[in-house]
Amino acid sequence: MSESLPMMKPRDVITPTATLLGLIVTALGILLTLADESEKVIVRNFAFIFITVVGLFVCAVIFTVFSSLLKKTKLWSCALIFYIVGWAFLGTIIILTLVGYAYGVEILQFQLPQFNLELVSLVSALVSILVGIVSFFVQYRKASAYRKHISELSRKVEVWPKERDEAITELKFESLDLNDSLVILRSDIERELRGLARLSGIRMRKPYPIRKVVTDLKQKDVLSPELAYSILFVYNVCSKVVHGEVIPEKDAQMIRELGINILINLRKISEKRRT
Repeated sequence: MSESLPMMKPRDVITPTATLLGLIVTALGILLTLADESEKVIVRNFAFIFITVVGLFVCAVIFTVFSSLLKKTKLWSCALIFYIVGWAFLGTIIILTLVGYAYGVEILQFQLPQFNLELVSLVSALVSILVGIVSFFVQYRKASAYRKHISELSRKVEVWPKERDEAITELKFESLDLNDSLVILRSDIERELRGLARLSGIRMRKPYPIRKVVTDLKQKDVLSPELAYSILFVYNVCSKVVHGEVIPEKDAQMIRELGINILINLRKISEKRRT
């Protein structure tokens, strides 16, 4: 049976990066100190390479630090990308430099034919347009998939239209901005969940996060798995708004409708447990 490879940890990025950056700074300082004026020109020509290498590894360290502080796996993935690209770039430069010294710089000097500048400009413009179209298509597909997911969740927690209208009137959402209504909706859902938890005999110690409340209610079969997932989905989106993120209008409208359906279902469950 083959053993699984251990996962990288933040120190695996920071330690070699700090060592490498120290060596680069030291080597650059020695070169500038010992080189005469003509050799300093060569050092200046390599400045872009030094800047790029240092920039890549510094970004890797910054993303590593923030991923550890904020406990965000996406930031850790970005750190690894910068780390890998940094080593790939540095390795390529070192290999090309060694090849130049071994076989002569001439081997690295390629004779390029003369290009029609108008043709090059046209090709560049077409490539830019193509990249823009592909980017738009990817974003559109992503947004469509996200809204389709919300619609599927809404079908699983459906309520009567009359109930939804009454809830909107009660919550006074009609006069509010969509994102502002999501903030209020988050508070109402949390209040209803904690009240339902008390009715279900769940002892909530402080701090007792809402994810734990939903998990406990699901384990007691008070909430169905579909309703529990929908609650956490809406709660997470509303939390982003609380922390300053602005949700697009169409998405906010769909999230609000799903959240109202959830709130109505939670109230029905609470009423059944009181009787």
